[in-house]
Amino acid sequence: MDEGEVALLEAAFRERLERLAPKDPLVLAVSGGGDSVALAHLVRRAGRRAVVAHLDHGLRPESPEDLAFVRALSERLGFPFYAERVEVGRIARERGENLEAVARAVRYAFLHRVAREAGARAILTAHTLDDQAETVLLKLLQGTARGLGIREKEGLVVRPLLPFSREALRAYLVALGEAWREDPTNQDPTPDRNYLRLKVFPLLLTRFPRAREALARFAGVREEEDTHLEREAQARLLPDPRFFVPAYRVAPLLHAPEAVRRRALRRLLETLDLRPEARLVALLEEALKGRALALPEGHVARRFLGTLFLIPPRPEVPLPEGYRRAGPGDYLAMPFGRKRLVEFLAEQGVPKELRPLWPVRGEGKRVEEVLGLFPPPEEAHLMALALDQARRASAEGEVPVGAVLVRGGEVHAAHNLVEATGDPTAHAEMLLLREVGREARGARVYVTLEPCRMCHHALLEAGVEVVYGTENLKEGALTRYGEGRGMRGGLGERECAKLLRDFFARLREGCRSG
Repeated sequence: MDEGEVALLEAAFRERLERLAPKDPLVLAVSGGGDSVALAHLVRRAGRRAVVAHLDHGLRPESPEDLAFVRALSERLGFPFYAERVEVGRIARERGENLEAVARAVRYAFLHRVAREAGARAILTAHTLDDQAETVLLKLLQGTARGLGIREKEGLVVRPLLPFSREALRAYLVALGEAWREDPTNQDPTPDRNYLRLKVFPLLLTRFPRAREALARFAGVREEEDTHLEREAQARLLPDPRFFVPAYRVAPLLHAPEAVRRRALRRLLETLDLRPEARLVALLEEALKGRALALPEGHVARRFLGTLFLIPPRPEVPLPEGYRRAGPGDYLAMPFGRKRLVEFLAEQGVPKELRPLWPVRGEGKRVEEVLGLFPPPEEAHLMALALDQARRASAEGEVPVGAVLVRGGEVHAAHNLVEATGDPTAHAEMLLLREVGREARGARVYVTLEPCRMCHHALLEAGVEVVYGTENLKEGALTRYGEGRGMRGGLGERECAKLLRDFFARLREGCRSG
């Protein structure tokens, strides 16, 4: 590489760095290998302020020499130096986890700690064009669809070297007269990535000289598409916060386009620290349809009523002072008599794995309080008022949808009046907004049926939060269109759904009789 090529490479790097990480100081992740050493020199010659961070994974006998090399480099460049040694192999063995995954987690945790201490605005890693191409090909071969390539920016982490090849960066160091360290384990073809690097890519490049660039372009296009698909998938994940384990509404997932649903299910697997393999996604799809299925690491995926539960092997249900766990033979003392506690919990949507763990209070087998469920919380009372409105609508020949709007201490109630008024917009939610007007901002609406797109947009514009009972499979803003911002579902689900089923059954019976 001649002086002109050096200048061009440095100019291209400065431009990328200015776009991706415009503010100093920066954290430079430097292992001592050619890519990270080139990164350190490029940052210094760009005139930026930085600190060097080096993590010794404790995996190789020569790792202390790497640390000494990086320390000397940072001193020559005038960068403050941070280092730490972590026995990654021991940690992985103790946890029974994949060594590479543990090493990555430990490394990024270290880099973020350095960033906090140094007040850094970005963490720079030395991933290159070759890393990008290897990652894309490896993930394609492994069948990992999500996150196909390496992103150039994720939170604080920035990867300014992605357009540059290893060959170019080493030629740059040679032109500067600078040395770097070689990791001998990189020559072992046993790991999949090394096999691709040492065996597959040399063969590919003889036939397809631009293979790395083509794979990187493919990753870039997929990243742009992924951003949109990720938003769509996230919108379909509607958590149900009433339970002590991950729980999500089923209908928005079941009625999503297949690609969106599978992306959402992969996200759920990742929240459990499980690899989002196709076979596990298929298991979750079966769980959505009603089958209880075992997942790796002892997790259970179970649908109960309209909620998908992801139950860990040892669910952690907190036990407040004065409460005990539910036990066999417990019964609930209710105003109209007694009810078996297990039946009550089932009616409230609690899956069988959580019922013995649910906190209760009472004497002997008599239970007087069930944490969060009995006596009924204020939200249950408000949904009961909405159900009363829905019953009035049913009696008047309207689709039985009722709603109440709560603002401060005021409660406003309404039900559908589409048939009575001849106004197709006279939905319960819209009538409440017309009644309250601009004073609705910050209020909350409890409605028996998931709002349609029209009502949802109006409620969003008015700044109103929504809690609904059951999903609107035909026209629901979330279930049909994937627009669920500001909504929460499943409160009073059984009663709300039964009222609608009974209404339409009578309607069909009347049509047949007529």
